Amino acid sequence: MNTPASRPSIVAVADSDSYLKLACTTLDALGPDWDRRVVLVRTPIAPTPEQVAAATAGTCFQDVQIPVLPRAALDYRSLNAQIIFAAATGPVVSELFTKLLRSRATTVRPSALISALPGVAYPATTKGWAYRRSGDAFIVHSHAEAREFLQLAEAETGHRPDVLVSKLPFLKTAGFPQPAPAPIDTVVFAAQAKVPVQRAEREEILLALEQVARLNPAVRVLVKLRARAGEPQTHLEAHPYDSLWEELVAAGKVGNGHVEFVTGPMEKSLVPGSALLTVSSTAALEAVDRGLPVLVLTDFGLNDAMLNSVFRGSGLLGTLDDAASLHFSFPNRAWLRENYFHRRGPEFASALAHYAQRATNQTLTTSEAQLAMVKEVAFRQRVRTTLPRPALAVLLRIRRWWLSERGSRT
Repeated sequence: MNTPASRPSIVAVADSDSYLKLACTTLDALGPDWDRRVVLVRTPIAPTPEQVAAATAGTCFQDVQIPVLPRAALDYRSLNAQIIFAAATGPVVSELFTKLLRSRATTVRPSALISALPGVAYPATTKGWAYRRSGDAFIVHSHAEAREFLQLAEAETGHRPDVLVSKLPFLKTAGFPQPAPAPIDTVVFAAQAKVPVQRAEREEILLALEQVARLNPAVRVLVKLRARAGEPQTHLEAHPYDSLWEELVAAGKVGNGHVEFVTGPMEKSLVPGSALLTVSSTAALEAVDRGLPVLVLTDFGLNDAMLNSVFRGSGLLGTLDDAASLHFSFPNRAWLRENYFHRRGPEFASALAHYAQRATNQTLTTSEAQLAMVKEVAFRQRVRTTLPRPALAVLLRIRRWWLSERGSRT
């Protein structure tokens, strides 16, 4: 079933745009000494062809046809690898691990089960951990994240997955990145689905971007979208920026053409002369990796709810007024060392090779504690992969409307 021990095998299972990027970049960083495959599980949030192209760009999976499998087809035989890397949303990971752990007549397994979260996973959340804690290992991408998730692991009784420290695979700098001073000719705002939540806050950002364009006529202003309004993405977006912008243009509050909206790979926007603006997007790390200036907004709070507390002490914090005056900066070394820019060593690949060897030696076993964790998968965890697409689309529209109504009342 498995490939020869001289070439360990790993397959990543992804279900959305951001997780597909995590899958492709993680496996690409392992190098050609590994037998590497990526599959997509068929879900209503599966990425569009454009999103697939963006997620695979620059990796060994670029221009490769990524197979799409139904949920029912995911098993040890179809995945056929020593390591199964569940690079997917929590409900999908939980259901996959449950199915695999419960599918063997004996406790010996042919594959190690590993998972991770895409981008910044600080602070650790019990919800994200709960979906993935039945696996053999969980991947984090910074020393700060490791401490957070180790605390959650130590609180477990019985099975405790290993916490493996890697480095975000799309960060290419070997050591500390160095600033690359250049006049700012483009401001790139990295949009996110989850934050900020309220419509008024999102409109405030768009109005501020309009001001950036007006006060700096030589500067191009881009909004880098993960998806166009109505397209699938990992997290539901109640108020897509492109739709809001059209409404603001129609109301005469902004000038049409002052701000551009783009999709595709982030790296195409992060070029010399660019500055990155965000509430908390992982794109801030990609910009730093390229030596570009960054501004992380605190107008809507600096806290876990805004997903930006990890940037505290970085030297990157500021406001929309700072954006208008093109006041962007570069992080300090102490923050870089602790948060995502540690030197990439051989330890992570060695740990994965150890799991692959255990699969070959048939020493991977499922414990009673693991089985206790996966006795029953909640109905809400199965909805994403079992409900027919049209029915789920209706539910998502209802939920989007509900979020919009809730936002308008607060």
